[in-house]
Amino acid sequence: MKRVLIIRSGAVGDLILTLPVLSALKKRYDGLSIDMMGDPDRLSLLKRCGYVDNVLPVDDRKFTPLFAPGGPGGAPSSSVSRKLPDHLIRRLRSYDAMLSYLPDPDGVFSANLRRFASGPVLTGRSRPTEGDRIHMTRVLLDALKPLGIGASIKPPQVDVPSSATPNDVLQLEKEQRLVAIHPGSGGVEKCWPAENYGALIDQLAESGFRPMITFGPADDLVRRRLLPWTETRDVLVIEDRSLVEVAALYARCRAMIGNDSGMTHLAAAAGTPVIALFGPTDPAVWGPRGKDVRILWGTDVFEGDIDGLYWKGPFRPRSLVNIEAMTPFRILSGFCAAAGAERN
Repeated sequence: MKRVLIIRSGAVGDLILTLPVLSALKKRYDGLSIDMMGDPDRLSLLKRCGYVDNVLPVDDRKFTPLFAPGGPGGAPSSSVSRKLPDHLIRRLRSYDAMLSYLPDPDGVFSANLRRFASGPVLTGRSRPTEGDRIHMTRVLLDALKPLGIGASIKPPQVDVPSSATPNDVLQLEKEQRLVAIHPGSGGVEKCWPAENYGALIDQLAESGFRPMITFGPADDLVRRRLLPWTETRDVLVIEDRSLVEVAALYARCRAMIGNDSGMTHLAAAAGTPVIALFGPTDPAVWGPRGKDVRILWGTDVFEGDIDGLYWKGPFRPRSLVNIEAMTPFRILSGFCAAAGAERN
């Protein structure tokens, strides 16, 4: 197999969780070229890090016919071919396999892909079966079973090349006590209270750390609460940066503290020790992976790669308010001390 197309939409965390799929394919097929269809801005991270060769925007109008029903009974339809540009048909036929994670309840999209496929068209689930507490990396890897590729135990990994790292980020390499904080998330219910982050930032600054807050486009509410308050404190505020730049920034931090969000997955994949705050979502499924990850879920703390844990019983949501304001700092102090002892 030489060329593969993977269709994967979703937020930042969804893409990070897909990295083991890309790694498994590249390990199985030497010299494999992978194209991905999805959001170009987010996929640019995967391209700069060497996972992806070409990016196709899923919302490009030229691909619209692929989402339209074909002939009756699923029979080949010339209407799809007529509406799809010739160069795109040739491109689709150039892939040895295609893998789609798009929601496709009626099977229309995958059926249209098969009309142009030169090899297998695989489909994968974008979430576990109801009631299953299986980590998403394994759920996504299940789609590769028809190719004889088993589940990988390796967590996602992002290595930003120095050539893709801005000069102002490179200058932070000597910053020994930078701690990143991402107080936002895709859902308000997944956000630890802003006042807790405020108390945490004060404690970090008083203890000799330099807090670095990252804000994304969906973080307007928490941004309005925290930004005015940072004006009187030595806090590095990061906004309007590409994912490549943010990943490079996280890699230079002593640690990262954040909610259940794509940024915690990004930081963990960059090799940064992560303290992730969970409540209404299940860390067994959605927790960031890595050996230097701590997940706070209610009053419990889980240490190490979340994929290696056995989860008993059904999932029951917990409240983020049960995580006290100073708990992340105590955990940070603990593993910073342990890291210092290892160096000595």
